[in-house]
Amino acid sequence: MYLDNNASTATDPEIVDVLHRVTSSTSVANPHSSEHAYGWRADDLIQESKEIVADFLNSLPEEIYFTSGATESNNLAIIGLAMSAHDKKVRRNEIIVSPTEHKCVLNSANFVTHIFNEFKIIEAPINKNGIVDIQKLERLISDKTLLVSIMAVNNEIGVIQPLKEIGTLCKKQGAIFHTDAAQGAYIDLDVVENNIDTLSLSGHNVYAPNGIGVLYVNDDISTRPSPIIYGGNQQNGLRSGTLSPALCISMAKALEKISKKRVDESVHLSKMREIFLQTLKGNNIDYVINGCMKNRHPGNLNIQITGIDSSTLITRLQPNLAISTGSACNSGAVQGSYVLKEIGLSTKAIESSIRIGFGRFNTMDESVRAAKMISDEINRLKTV
Repeated sequence: MYLDNNASTATDPEIVDVLHRVTSSTSVANPHSSEHAYGWRADDLIQESKEIVADFLNSLPEEIYFTSGATESNNLAIIGLAMSAHDKKVRRNEIIVSPTEHKCVLNSANFVTHIFNEFKIIEAPINKNGIVDIQKLERLISDKTLLVSIMAVNNEIGVIQPLKEIGTLCKKQGAIFHTDAAQGAYIDLDVVENNIDTLSLSGHNVYAPNGIGVLYVNDDISTRPSPIIYGGNQQNGLRSGTLSPALCISMAKALEKISKKRVDESVHLSKMREIFLQTLKGNNIDYVINGCMKNRHPGNLNIQITGIDSSTLITRLQPNLAISTGSACNSGAVQGSYVLKEIGLSTKAIESSIRIGFGRFNTMDESVRAAKMISDEINRLKTV
């Protein structure tokens, strides 16, 4: 049973059909081959994909760039912007990030400070639930701020950040607002309404295949990212490399489907989460929820189970149940969650925490069975 949908979602069968149809077509070629009809048809698919993604974000199609995933998009947004600011001798030199960002954001920001001495990183203060303190953030953003990067939805504890408020603060001070929205498909990602300047998405988090992502870049920002990949100047020179029409249209169609199913699917995910917790309680399992439940990804749950080592619990559940101790962003390394540490949890609490991620293809019955499996294993561990 797979309940690790915050790490990666299964590709939707409808999207698999799209992928297969385009991949197996003999009339689709390199979309950058502009001299024949085969290339034109491939390019038409790319343009259609951009239009669908743009509609999802309320942006312009020419503001959409395809990448290999959110990690590349975040690198391009942060490193590319710093390179551009350095070359233009922009006087802004501060990059604000929350300490609970995905590793690719934190490491990109750190890399910038290593290659350019003028930049420095400032941490955005967060509360015990992992949500940015808006009043404190307002005092940090100034005319020295180049970039503020705050993820839309946390990949470990699922909390949703106040994007519109953050975007408004950035706009007021002329700072660029970037958000890693890989987990944000179930919230409003209207880039105009939220004053978002750059935004990253990843296919494998929205029921599309691995290996495809999106970077939105607002055409109106004064300092635009410089390329970090060089080649044939595809995608207006910002991101070189031959695009896959099949992957691009798969990503677009996946977002289109989420847009249509968002409300009903959010209710379904929330109900599975609720019945999971009810079943744990019914089996006399004591737990503490990490992060707030009010503003949270509908399918995310992160809980402490006192007296239980989470890694041991997960191992004993194999191969019957897939859950995790936290993020899958550390190349398979089992480490204590820095996200849980940043919201004030003790080492003991972190080591007893598990993450459950409900997804589109899970059922109420699976939610109940998973909770019973976990309860039974916890009770066995307590008798050891």
